[in-house]
Amino acid sequence: PASSVDLRLGGFDFPRPLTHDLLISAADSLDLPITEVLLELTDGIPHAHITLGGNPPTELDATVGDGLAIHQQAQVPLLATPELVAAYTDTIPAGKTTAPEQPMVEGPLRIPSARLAQSDTFVAVRMLGLAQTGNALAVVLIDLDDQLVFPFFIGFCQAASINATFNRLTAREASTHILFHELLTTARTTVAYARITELREDVYYGELGLTHRGRTLVLDSRPSDAVALALRTGATIEIAETLLATVGEEAGPYIDLFAAGKRTAPDFFPVLGNF
Repeated sequence: PASSVDLRLGGFDFPRPLTHDLLISAADSLDLPITEVLLELTDGIPHAHITLGGNPPTELDATVGDGLAIHQQAQVPLLATPELVAAYTDTIPAGKTTAPEQPMVEGPLRIPSARLAQSDTFVAVRMLGLAQTGNALAVVLIDLDDQLVFPFFIGFCQAASINATFNRLTAREASTHILFHELLTTARTTVAYARITELREDVYYGELGLTHRGRTLVLDSRPSDAVALALRTGATIEIAETLLATVGEEAGPYIDLFAAGKRTAPDFFPVLGNF
C-alpha cells in the first residue's frame, strides 16, 4: 500500500485499477460505499476501521496501509482517535512535512466500473504454482487437460497473497485481498470467476465476476488480483480461448519444473506480459 499511496500523491496514472481501486469499485457496485477511514490503537498497535455505508453501516478491520490507500483513492474522510494522535505527536522526523489536502473536484468522485456479464469463450484453468526467475515472480496457470500453460509475471505483494492461499499457510498475513474477501462476505456476495481477457501492449488485462442478488457484476481487474481472490474463494479461473491459443506454451516442461522442486533456470520464462 505504501508504494501505491506514494505514487498517487505524485500524480502517477495507472493504466489498470490497483487492488484498492478494485475494492472501492466493488463496494460502490454492491451499494456499500466507503464513507470514512478511522485510525486507532488497539493494545498499542495501530490499525484502521473502514466504514461502509448501508442500513445499518458496517465496519471492516484493515491495516493502516490499506486504510491510507483507500482514504486517498476514495477521497473519504480520514479520522484518528485521540489516543493514536497522542501516541504519535511530535514523531514526524525533521525535514518531513505532511501532505497538503487534495482540492475537491466537482462531479462524481468515482464511477464504478461494473457492468453486466457478457458472453464470450473462455477456457478453465488451474494454478500450477508460483515460480521465480531472477528478481521476477510468475504465476503459472495450466488448462484442465494439462496441455497448455499460461505464465505471467506479478508483483511481490500479489505473489505473497497468492502464495499464502495456494499453499494453505495458517498465518493470517496482512493482505488487501483478505480485506476484500471480508467486504464480499459482508455484502453476501461471491466470486463467480476470475478471467484474463486480453494482452495489450505487453500488459495483460482481466476481470472479476461477482454474484450478488441473482446477477453477475463484472469489474475490470488486474489478472493478479482476480486470481488471488479466486483462489481465496474457490472460484473458477478462466483465460480467453484465443489468448491461450496464441501465447500458451507446452505444459510438459513446466510440469517437470514443478515436479523437480519449482527451481527455475535463468530466462526460463519468456516475457509475455506483466501483472
